[in-house]
Amino acid sequence: MFVAEKMNRISVLIMKEDMEAVVEEIARSGVLHLTRIEEMDVWADNLDDVGVSTLSAGYSKRMRRINDLIQEISPKDLGRESGGGEEIGLLDLRGVDKEIDRIEKEVEPAIASRRVLNERLAEIKSLQGQIDSLVPTGMPIAGLVHSSLLSTAIGVIEESKLEDVRKILSSVPSVVLPYGQEGKSVSIVGVVLRRDKTRLDSALNQAGFTESRLPADLSEVSTEIQARAREKAVEIEERLERARADLAGVTEKVLPDLKDMSRRVQAAVLLLNIKEYCKVTEKTCLFSGWVPDEETEDLVSRIKQMTSGRAVIEVTRADKLHDAREGGPEVPVLFKQPPFLKPFELLVSGYGTPSYRMIDPTIFVGITFLLMFGMMFGDVGHGLVLLLGGLLLAFKSRKWHEAGKLGIYCGVASMIFGFLYGSFFGLEHLLPTLWLKPLENMTDLFRAAIGFGVLMVSLGIILNVVNSFRARSFWKNFFDKSGPLVGVVYWAGIGIVLKLVISGGGFPHPAIFYGLFIAPLGVFTLRGPLLKLMGKQRRSFQDGIGTYIMESVVEIMEILMGYLANTISFIRVAAFGLAHAGLFVAVFSLAGVVSAKPGGLLFSWLVLILGNVVIILLEGLVVTIQALRLEYYEFFGKFFKGLGSKYEPAGAAGVAAPPPGAKGGE
Repeated sequence: MFVAEKMNRISVLIMKEDMEAVVEEIARSGVLHLTRIEEMDVWADNLDDVGVSTLSAGYSKRMRRINDLIQEISPKDLGRESGGGEEIGLLDLRGVDKEIDRIEKEVEPAIASRRVLNERLAEIKSLQGQIDSLVPTGMPIAGLVHSSLLSTAIGVIEESKLEDVRKILSSVPSVVLPYGQEGKSVSIVGVVLRRDKTRLDSALNQAGFTESRLPADLSEVSTEIQARAREKAVEIEERLERARADLAGVTEKVLPDLKDMSRRVQAAVLLLNIKEYCKVTEKTCLFSGWVPDEETEDLVSRIKQMTSGRAVIEVTRADKLHDAREGGPEVPVLFKQPPFLKPFELLVSGYGTPSYRMIDPTIFVGITFLLMFGMMFGDVGHGLVLLLGGLLLAFKSRKWHEAGKLGIYCGVASMIFGFLYGSFFGLEHLLPTLWLKPLENMTDLFRAAIGFGVLMVSLGIILNVVNSFRARSFWKNFFDKSGPLVGVVYWAGIGIVLKLVISGGGFPHPAIFYGLFIAPLGVFTLRGPLLKLMGKQRRSFQDGIGTYIMESVVEIMEILMGYLANTISFIRVAAFGLAHAGLFVAVFSLAGVVSAKPGGLLFSWLVLILGNVVIILLEGLVVTIQALRLEYYEFFGKFFKGLGSKYEPAGAAGVAAPPPGAKGGE
């Protein structure tokens, strides 16, 4: 849980004639994280590649055809292949083509019928839209245009000018009918008696009227024609429904075969991708990768079984590789977390994958994130809403399952602090206060936030020291800005502040001040000569003693100010806790104001409900961002030195080996 699974690097030399069987076994076992063997064995770069790029392109072409078919007949099944994973091997591409052709012939009539009807329906809808955009539905526009008694204007004005036109025409018999809107403009039909045409033209000109020029055929549009178009649309929709039913029947018949073919083609693509990592001579094949320690013996045994013992396999523990500590080929990282910690992996992965030698911070992130979230968002009612929302998301969506579980955890944390604050949807008289009320005990809340910040910064320093021991780089890390020497300075400074400010005592004993605060800073300034004496660097002063002194002074100031800022940053935890309580005060105050108005009881309840919704959505998002910011910058910044690569075995759970050019394949 705290450290990555131990990894072994294996290099395998087999006879070329055994390559197919071994590659298939690697895909079946799903435990080998493939790497380019030339990453560590430079001489292997001169060996030949297997040369399967043309064949890979052929399989990729068939895969696109299969995916296009599945996308056409059942998009929800795209990427969900059926069948087991035991049948792995290359396929006869001519046979694949025949099978795809057969399925295409079965589904094409139903697809074509659906496509034609969709196009025809779109044309009808477009025609209806054109008619509706020019004239209002149901109005006998032809009669109006050709009337000897009426004057009609059809066109567009700004919506804001509509009432002005109506006011100007209010003194004469008139109708100004809006029938369509686009943005700030509205389409209108204006009708007056012939004698008032001048009045209509004047009113429309003042409103910036733009006349719609109707084509001759559309000027004869009638209710009968529009009704006929609607009837045609209904008829096509009924035919389309029957076509969809026909396609569903055909899909039910061919989809299992199509999905099974997709799985077999993907398995073949996997084999070709694995071969891309192989180097070959006239008679032999060579490849390498990483395997978890507990899986190594079984994989070695399988390879030897596939080759009847004709295999040379070199197994090297990652702990024994100098390059694993000092750079070079990365050791892939696999952390095995208990299920309840899986949601917090989302938060850690948002920053990056820890390197192989690092302590996995997931459990620490889980605890500290929930403490910060609960402290900033403490309310039993709001926590209950988050809990129910998380449950709904976790059980209704596979894609968002872990995010839903994170919502559940945050809801529980919010409820716990809600009980500590005695708050239920902002009501503070329903529950007893088990700790404090934020608005009434601001000083205690800020002290708690600063104390929490000290613990988090200290934990970051401790993890950095532990990581340096694991990476066997303690002395290199000793003078780091978050190393043990600076850690002593930080803790001494915290002790001095506690002595001077919080306890109200006098200045600490000089031996403590000079021994634990000044002396470590002095040692830090001498790191250049000390590292040279220890043989860790060639020169004491890389750019001259004057530059070295200036850099040391600046770095010491940066350390002191930086750690002060890191610690003070946690004040925001208390500040958002106060803001949460303050927003309740604002909502209740507004509800009290509207309650005195007519219908006040209803409006006050609306204010309370909408106010709580806004607080949950808006502040919940802000609090999450702030908690993540403190995790990433103030906590991770102390020990997260360098990112690792995730363990991605070829073939496991359908994971293919990275294609050429992908990370790990260079």
